[in-house]
Amino acid sequence: MPSNPAGGSQADVVTLLYVPGPAGAIRRFHVHRSWLRRAMAGAIVVLAATLVLSVDYVRVRRDVVELDDLRAEARVQREQLVDYADKMELISNQLAALGRLDRKLRVITNLDPSDPLPLPGIGGIEGGLLEAHQLTGLTRERRHQRMMEGLGRLSEAAGSEEKSLVSLIEHLEDQTARLIRTPSIAPTKGWVTSAFGYRTSPFTGNREFHRGVDIAARKGTPIIAPADSQVRFAGQRRHLGNTIVLRHGYGVDTVYGHLSEIVVKRGQKVKRGETIALMGTTGRSTGPHLHYQVEVNGVPVNPRNYILD
Repeated sequence: MPSNPAGGSQADVVTLLYVPGPAGAIRRFHVHRSWLRRAMAGAIVVLAATLVLSVDYVRVRRDVVELDDLRAEARVQREQLVDYADKMELISNQLAALGRLDRKLRVITNLDPSDPLPLPGIGGIEGGLLEAHQLTGLTRERRHQRMMEGLGRLSEAAGSEEKSLVSLIEHLEDQTARLIRTPSIAPTKGWVTSAFGYRTSPFTGNREFHRGVDIAARKGTPIIAPADSQVRFAGQRRHLGNTIVLRHGYGVDTVYGHLSEIVVKRGQKVKRGETIALMGTTGRSTGPHLHYQVEVNGVPVNPRNYILD
């Protein structure tokens, strides 16, 4: 069997034709089959390697994009955590300020100061305010749990402070209502002719207890309500003549006797300073004057203690 120029048999040689174009000469290349197989194997290896590298490149690029997204998300989350920690600290400080104001108001209004409202711990290592760096290293579930614990403590503290302030407001409203309804001004203008306490009766000459004060002035001098109240009685009494009894609430009543004219009626509500009658000399009286009496839970007390003007 003849040999080819490379020294192999014709069966082991492959002839490759190169046709450059219509005008060019055809060129022949004789390639040994083993070389061709090695070349094809090499090409397959190169193709496979290229394909693998391409897949790895695409995966790496995708991982890089995801990493960039995760970094951006982590940056946003950290900013949110810092903002969250700052807001928690602000709310906690505001609650502490409210607690201090609460205690100060209780002292001012004669209430026993409640136990100091503790600054709510937001889950820090030492029970202090929770800071952002204490959250960033935690898992999402644990971070969520810590944040919810912090919010729960703040909510509990806010609820306690709300209850305390509500009770304080109720007390202040009650005190305001009590002040409005407590007699505090003189019921008329004039001079005191008989004080509260024991005296010699101008009618019998005997020693007797005078339950109020007598304020003398010209007949027809206006008599005013010394505080907000409601007319409990308006009519005649044996010794006091024309009489009015005002009920102020909180166990306090005021009595007005010897009136020449009554200008209110039973059940009517009156305001402090409103005219309720005119001075007179009805009943057992030696001259125009007002008998003014203050009773606390039915017991007469010195009216001078309820005249502040």
